[in-house]
Amino acid sequence: MPHLARHDDERERGRSREPASRPRDRATISEERFACGSVSAERRSTLKQSLADTIAILSRTPAVLNALLRGLPDACTLRNEGKDTWNAFEVVGHLIHGERTDWMPRAKRMIESGESRPFEAFDRRAQERENEGRSLIELLDEFARLRSDNLAELRGMDLRPEDLGRRGRHPALGVVTLSQLLATWGAHDLTHLHQISRILAHPYREAVGPWSVYLGVLQCAGHSR
Repeated sequence: MPHLARHDDERERGRSREPASRPRDRATISEERFACGSVSAERRSTLKQSLADTIAILSRTPAVLNALLRGLPDACTLRNEGKDTWNAFEVVGHLIHGERTDWMPRAKRMIESGESRPFEAFDRRAQERENEGRSLIELLDEFARLRSDNLAELRGMDLRPEDLGRRGRHPALGVVTLSQLLATWGAHDLTHLHQISRILAHPYREAVGPWSVYLGVLQCAGHSR
């Protein structure tokens, strides 16, 4: 039946002329799911709970830093882990700069402008200029105030699950979602709390002798600068 074969060939040629669909990134797929309502009620509930958990962690970080660092000798808070590493004072300064220029400014930009206004690059060395001549107590107090203000603003945004699918454009990472940004904020806090504990433990690497094999904080390589 040659005529059937000819029709099949024509259909195949027609398909081959169709433009290939462009690959979509995860952020695009996530936003489309929110927009068309295909995200389940269970998923929406999970997102809201994840945001609540993140806020709970973020709200505790100032108190954790205060309990760990306030009143410690300068020998502890100004000591680093070697060349091109930060000390605890610099880590707190880095967290302050993030409160000013990163988390909430980027969240608001995603809500207001989406991908049309990419984020500015984050200056990871800004604290070296901004905090010269200041005390650690000043930094701890400022961080606590900024964090309280930012969380109050975040709560005031009354984000809905569909808002968490909003997208922005990171200068290095490309398209990201608001949900990813807020989750990163919480994980960023925990990363630097871990870093501070590692910095404070650094002088004990030799002092503990053979017990070092049981002390994970002494085995961890610096990876959170």
